[in-house]
Amino acid sequence: MIRFFKIVLLFTGISCFCFFSQPAFAKNRVLTNVKVIQASTGPNHVDPSLNKIISELKSVFKYTSYRLLKNQRLNLGFNQVGRVVLPGKRTLIVIPSYMDGKRIHYQINIQKNRQSIFQTRVLLKNNSSITIGGPQFNNGVLLFNISGSVQ
Repeated sequence: MIRFFKIVLLFTGISCFCFFSQPAFAKNRVLTNVKVIQASTGPNHVDPSLNKIISELKSVFKYTSYRLLKNQRLNLGFNQVGRVVLPGKRTLIVIPSYMDGKRIHYQINIQKNRQSIFQTRVLLKNNSSITIGGPQFNNGVLLFNISGSVQ
């Protein structure tokens, strides 16, 4: 009878932990959107899907052409690895590490042939975006516009 009581208590404890801890886990999701952009000094061209961020791009970068290559949404937990396949057999790795006040700390890495070729850390205000420059590609460069929102 005592053994049965212990099993019931153990099961009840595990059930309560799973039931009451779900909202805490759900709030620790980081919705991350990665736009992969090819920027160049070719003929003036702006991809219409970049209209919301073009003023930011032009204020920071001195390119005349901006073309969206990929727009990928990632729903990540903290310290969970997100991958975005890039042109040129490269991979962008995005890892939201932790919250620092109202800012999301990201680790960003670009790999080619499983070797790291670029690594940085970004502190991004929640519900905002940042654009960082990347490697050369097709007579231009790749830019990465990364936005994050903690849910």
